[in-house]
Amino acid sequence: MKKVKVGRNEPCPCGKTDETGKSIKFKKCCWDLVRSGKKTVVSFTRNDLISGPYKNCPSCKRPKAFGVFSPISGSNSYTRECTECHHEEHIKLPKLKKKKVVYLDQFVISNLIKLLDTSHPSHERVKNGPFGQFWKDLFIALEKASKSQALVCPDSFYHKDESSTGGIDFYLARRLYEHFSHGKTLYPSSVVERFQIQHHFEDWLNERKSTFTFNPQEIAFGQDLNEWEIGLRVSVGGPPRPDELENLKKVNASTEQQLNEIWKRWQEETVDFEARAKEEVLGLGKGTMQVMQDFVKRRVVAMQRMATDPSYKLDIDDIIPPPASELMEALMRVARVNGLSDEDLPEVIGRYLRDAEALLEVPYLKISSVMFAGLARTASLGEKKVPKSTVDVQFISSYLPYCDAMFVDKQSARLLRELPKNTPKYLRLSEFDTKIFSLSEKEDFIKYLEDIVKELPDEQMEALQDVEGDKFTEPYWSIIEHEKIRKRTED
Repeated sequence: MKKVKVGRNEPCPCGKTDETGKSIKFKKCCWDLVRSGKKTVVSFTRNDLISGPYKNCPSCKRPKAFGVFSPISGSNSYTRECTECHHEEHIKLPKLKKKKVVYLDQFVISNLIKLLDTSHPSHERVKNGPFGQFWKDLFIALEKASKSQALVCPDSFYHKDESSTGGIDFYLARRLYEHFSHGKTLYPSSVVERFQIQHHFEDWLNERKSTFTFNPQEIAFGQDLNEWEIGLRVSVGGPPRPDELENLKKVNASTEQQLNEIWKRWQEETVDFEARAKEEVLGLGKGTMQVMQDFVKRRVVAMQRMATDPSYKLDIDDIIPPPASELMEALMRVARVNGLSDEDLPEVIGRYLRDAEALLEVPYLKISSVMFAGLARTASLGEKKVPKSTVDVQFISSYLPYCDAMFVDKQSARLLRELPKNTPKYLRLSEFDTKIFSLSEKEDFIKYLEDIVKELPDEQMEALQDVEGDKFTEPYWSIIEHEKIRKRTED
């Protein structure tokens, strides 16, 4: 792009027209903005979309003029074009080896940002701390695996929420987690849970054994997780609104308080692990009904106040049904489709929600119940440090079956692995092949990332070299600094 001069009486380069469709003159449109320096007139040509690596043009023979015309992310082909004679060649990309789906806990994203952001207060601590070399090696390994199209690290609403409340600039966090997710976002826990439960409920009604297919495409907003990710990609959306952020903080504070109360009870009780898991899974029905009753009461009060109090400020959560309501409606739809009358719904659905052994067949409920039973066991063994939230349990329970690997915190990894010796087989989570890594297996995780790159076919790497250049896997060390510059420019 180049700055250009425009005559005062020429059509304004912004393209604005009057009511008849005639171009407005530059002097009557953007002239003052350009003279004051608030606006710049630039020329944009097709050549601005052609970039390296350059080759000699096979048509006009001009050296280093045959570049790559910017592809759109998700394309199955790309184009080379000459900047001089505009000779084109369309090149089909080879079939992509199936990518590994690897979920990264938000604490991984946060530590990588602190490593890359030299102005962050914790930069030196993370860079030179006991795990400093690991974070450097991890960024290098993730960059190579991601840019080689060996894996995708999908993001989720948990990344967004934790970025908003965890002391990390939202835009920097989003830039990094979308860098590795390529903009692929997973459904929130409530949606995954609802899908699994309604599928299981239908089988339960028909006395069939449920089987689940853990295709990650099913929980990724209809996005193809295994497409080529080269070229341009558009990112949209911003941080939570102030009211959303305030509500999120309230929920986090309430959850922390509830966990403290539950932790005290767990410390005083001695309950068998299997019995505790069943207790937790039965909490689904109790919790669902309680949430729905609370919502109905809040909505009635909100409607009354809106009708009588002009100064009342509506809380959106008082009128939008919670996930528990959506789950109950889904169960009622399934029951009706299977021939149950409205009179039978309360008894049948109630009986289903009291069937602990059946509910523990649902992957989300099984994993979450096992993890909560593990936390209760930890508390009964004398652990005084109480978790601040249940976020880790939620995202692990939702996404673990669909991922090839997950990198989580140490406590979560222990809850998934270290079960009591007498734990029955059906609670051991052995049906899930997902590899679990934490800081205790940090070297193994680096090796895992390196190995999946080594397994890629030669034609895939050769295609990437032609599009991106020989050094396409080099780490983008300045990604955070560039995002800060972009944000300052926009502001």
